[in-house]
Amino acid sequence: MNISTARSIADSIRPIHTGLKPLLDEMFVERNCVVAFVNAHAVNLACENPAFLSSLLRADLLLRDGLGVKILMKAVDRKPGLNMNGTDLIPRILEASQSKAIALYGSTADVAQAAAAAVRGMGAANVTHCDGFQPLETYLERVKADRPRVIVLGMGMPKQELLADAIIKACPGPVLILNGGAVLDFMSGRFKRAPVSMRRMGMEWLFRLALEPRRLWRRYLVGNVVFLVRAGLAGLQCRCTPRRPLVGQSPPKRR
Repeated sequence: MNISTARSIADSIRPIHTGLKPLLDEMFVERNCVVAFVNAHAVNLACENPAFLSSLLRADLLLRDGLGVKILMKAVDRKPGLNMNGTDLIPRILEASQSKAIALYGSTADVAQAAAAAVRGMGAANVTHCDGFQPLETYLERVKADRPRVIVLGMGMPKQELLADAIIKACPGPVLILNGGAVLDFMSGRFKRAPVSMRRMGMEWLFRLALEPRRLWRRYLVGNVVFLVRAGLAGLQCRCTPRRPLVGQSPPKRR
């Protein structure tokens, strides 16, 4: 079950207890900053994919997304803080980035174009976009040519986190990279959001499962059970052994 990995991820998440402004100030310091969001699926995937785990732990801001990770953090005796759902948070970050060059990479070409139009509707003038099915070199060339200050990667895990690593290594900064999963699909209107009441209860996953059962049943029905077992075992390990870092899997943060 790779319990030490789940525990290491929980230890690396930054619990947020205040509003958005201090977080924005930190994101827009003149240096590279990669923001990643951890949900139950991310923990399960990291327990199976060492390359993804390394990329995840290299993020400058690792934020909690969802009820499942709240359960995990409490199990290992960490305060979970506020739920920092990327689908809600990323549009707010983009709205605060109106004067900056923004690039959206992910989903289909039509969805990326529609999401770019939505960002322009927020007041942003300099917005470029590209679908999420190009080779890595294409994105590196676009970043070098367009020099965006903010990049949203909406390709899903682990592709977006691995691409964020490659961009940071190959392209001059400063740049803020937001790993957004399906955020472009939501911003474009392709996917519907769950009712507010379900979001507040941390049950948006159930709404998405109802909309896309064939694609998501394994992630949510099987994956959530596996995740809860991991969280329970991580909590038991936490009570029996002292907390220690995962050797060889926690690279230093970028500066």
